[in-house]
Amino acid sequence: MFLKEISLTDFRNYDQIKFQFSNGINLILGPNASGKSNLLEAIFLLSTGRSFRAGKVSQIIKHQSLVAHLKALVIDEGGEQTKLASVLSRGEVNGKKTPLRQFSADGVKKPQAKFAGNLLTVLFSPQDLDIITDSPSFRRRFLDDVLDQSDRDYYRANLSYHKGLRSRNRVLEQIRAGQTTPKALFFWDRLLLENGQKISQRREKLIDFINQQQSSAGYEISYQPSIIFPKKLAEKQSAEIAAGQTLFGPHRDDFLVFTDNRDLAIFGSRGEQRLSVLWLKLGQLRFLEQATQKQPVLLLDDIFSELDREHKKLVVASFIGHQTLVTAAENIALDCQVNLIRLN
Repeated sequence: MFLKEISLTDFRNYDQIKFQFSNGINLILGPNASGKSNLLEAIFLLSTGRSFRAGKVSQIIKHQSLVAHLKALVIDEGGEQTKLASVLSRGEVNGKKTPLRQFSADGVKKPQAKFAGNLLTVLFSPQDLDIITDSPSFRRRFLDDVLDQSDRDYYRANLSYHKGLRSRNRVLEQIRAGQTTPKALFFWDRLLLENGQKISQRREKLIDFINQQQSSAGYEISYQPSIIFPKKLAEKQSAEIAAGQTLFGPHRDDFLVFTDNRDLAIFGSRGEQRLSVLWLKLGQLRFLEQATQKQPVLLLDDIFSELDREHKKLVVASFIGHQTLVTAAENIALDCQVNLIRLN
């Protein structure tokens, strides 16, 4: 598939603008703060239904604007066109409450779970190093980024699980305060058990797939799941009531990346850590291709300044057969034909 065009209105620094892309390599050039990353953020949002940078919708709507509009035209491998659109709001327009996010495909409104995956993307950015070096939440987000696009059952299970988790934690706090009894946990326990097991199974399958991908450095993921099952819920109930929160389940999953029996988060050089992230991302690319029989669009957000010559070759090799959008502050030699897009 490839992204033919995207139109943005009141999104980040853009008032109103339209971009058109080739189905090969698109080099987006511009100085800092010109909106290069904002453009990739918009594309990623139309792919997954959420931003890879902002925690709140209000942060991505242009200052003093009430809503932002995003529209895109996507063409799949068979030549079929799909018009994607999203309307973002601050929650109120002209005194009336409005949804923070609305999505549609070919004019038909879609819930986020059914909208995600109409446009497949794989994002490379300098911040991806956080997957290796930062908290487990970044590693869980990586797994979700892959599975949300390729498995709508996973997306629904993950969404339901986290909604249930918030409700269960409120009930645990109420039990601790003497406002209700442990019987109030029954419904939420069943919900977390059903959806938590689906999440763990899909994540394990994804990690097994990536581990099968060859790497010259011999990278390997060690999955550290936090399994949720009935016996453990019963055994840990008192501790969870005392803590006022759910102490185990896929919301506490983690994984480590090893080479030569070394945990790269602790014992890896910065170069090794970067290369291991590249390995993870290429694993994501291949997984999406196999799971969907489609070719994702590659989004490369100013990563060449972070890579040495050998790493650049590996990334460029991944371009072959894929539409690619590359951002850079200065012109870079890619040794291939590119569609140049300049931002002021």
